Amino acid sequence: MSDKINLLILEDVPLDAELAERELKKEGLQFSSMRVETKEEFLKALEEFSPDIILADHSLPTFDGLSALKLTLKNSPHTPFIFVSGKIGEDFAVEMLKEGATDYVLKNNLSKLYLAVSRALKEAKELKERKIAEKALKEREEEYRLLVENQNDLIIKFDLQGNLLFVSNSFCELFGKEKEEFLGKNFLDVVPQQDPDSTKSSFKSLFKPPYYGYVEQKIWAENGLKYISWANKAIMDENQEIIAFVGVGRDITWQKKAEKALKESESKYRSIFENTGTLILISEEDMTVSLVNEEFERFSLYNKNEIESKRSWLDFVAPQDVERMAGYHRLQRINPDVIPKNYEVSLINKKGQIKDFYATFDLIPGTNQSLISFMDITDRKIAENKIKESLKEKELLLREIHHRVKNNLQIISTLLTLQSAQINDQKVIEMYRESQNRIQSMALIHEKLYQSKDISKINLKDYVQSMISDLFYSFGTDEKLIDAHLDVDDILMGLETAIPCGFIINELVSNSLKHAFPQGKGNIYVELHMLDSDEYCLKIFDDGIGLPEDLDIKNTNTLGLQIVDNLVKQLEGNLEIIKSSEFRIKFKEIKYKDRL
Repeated sequence: MSDKINLLILEDVPLDAELAERELKKEGLQFSSMRVETKEEFLKALEEFSPDIILADHSLPTFDGLSALKLTLKNSPHTPFIFVSGKIGEDFAVEMLKEGATDYVLKNNLSKLYLAVSRALKEAKELKERKIAEKALKEREEEYRLLVENQNDLIIKFDLQGNLLFVSNSFCELFGKEKEEFLGKNFLDVVPQQDPDSTKSSFKSLFKPPYYGYVEQKIWAENGLKYISWANKAIMDENQEIIAFVGVGRDITWQKKAEKALKESESKYRSIFENTGTLILISEEDMTVSLVNEEFERFSLYNKNEIESKRSWLDFVAPQDVERMAGYHRLQRINPDVIPKNYEVSLINKKGQIKDFYATFDLIPGTNQSLISFMDITDRKIAENKIKESLKEKELLLREIHHRVKNNLQIISTLLTLQSAQINDQKVIEMYRESQNRIQSMALIHEKLYQSKDISKINLKDYVQSMISDLFYSFGTDEKLIDAHLDVDDILMGLETAIPCGFIINELVSNSLKHAFPQGKGNIYVELHMLDSDEYCLKIFDDGIGLPEDLDIKNTNTLGLQIVDNLVKQLEGNLEIIKSSEFRIKFKEIKYKDRL
């Protein structure tokens, strides 16, 4: 032995103790020794010296070996205890061994002491190691027991006939039964299941390499039908013979229900995906097509295997739209709010045929994929283009009509000028001029309309400015002496309203130019404002001599004022005359009425 030990000697004769030590040293035993004689010394040495082995005489003056043995068994039960005595009978020795002594050696035969000590130390070491191993095993077993008993998974052990040797608490709780109701009974007999043949087949496979297997069962548990997934494995002995089986089961009922719901949902959405009547594809982040429907196949003239995971959806975009679509895709990943979710795009198929589509683009939540649907609008685009061409033709025709009407009115005005040149009566000439001004007012509207971008409306501000300028020219008015002050909102007005409004302004401004300024000097004011979304206010007044005190527009012989009164009625407006020379008219835009 190479390890140094602590040797406690209970001996009242120092020489005997020295002889025992010498014998052990002679055999090469390394030790530290302590000799004691009394009970007090012995107890103190047990506690402080912690001996690895004790050599004791059976009889001392104040103490004895048997008492020491009992104290040792009580305080240090694993320490070897050897009696070394000069007078010890065989019966006493046997009795001491029964009491717990390790061995005995006679003082007159100390040559056997080393063998007794070596054997005792070896047995003590083996016993200590065994105790440590047993303790560790018990601790491991307890850990495994706690692990098994507290598992949510189902754990069972069964023999080669399928009889249950162990069931976990979770297994018992699943069926609402005690362990005793399962142990020793065959699994097939105590577990109600929907497909026992499948279980039997799985059980038989465990007897063949690789000696493990998996099986799913539908069983009737305490709370109804459950799906259990089992992983079973054979247990082998040292000769690689099967001695039992262990199975671990997991309740996968919720997974099965989820799978069923997922399949139903997938089937439903697959049906929608395939039967919308539109082309649909799912695109990855790099624009690779991961899925297309049959409509897309029919248009593209490729089958799914040629498209999915092999082509970019930009491969099907017509050249003129590729750059725009690529830009949309980039922006969609950065800031999806800045691009439209719906847009028009042209697609091209395998034969180079191009069609127009209305695309709807959106990201699939929780993924980097995009869903894009394409509704074929080719026929609609063709129809729209035809309508646009037709409208363009009609617009050109209307512009031509307005132009010709304007020319015809100009011809009439010119004829009146020629006719008036042959008349000497100033009053008749004046009447001709008034008629010319009225015709010019109508011609001006048609001129503005065929020059306008929108042939259904006229810019009233521009129209009034031109008409006032023409009136001043017609009457030969010096603009330095009589000044026109215009305050007209920038209004686009329909033809139905603009013509009577223009006539009213023509008549009232003409009236001011003829009668308001006998001295040949003054100011004329024309104001037209929008009061709200569909009501207007027209004001025309001057700083001339004013209207006659007894003027009654309802009973006047003046043609111009009669025309004004009739035109106000046509506008369904309200005319108010404010002395001395202000005309205030409120009216609304006349809605277009179908002609019969």
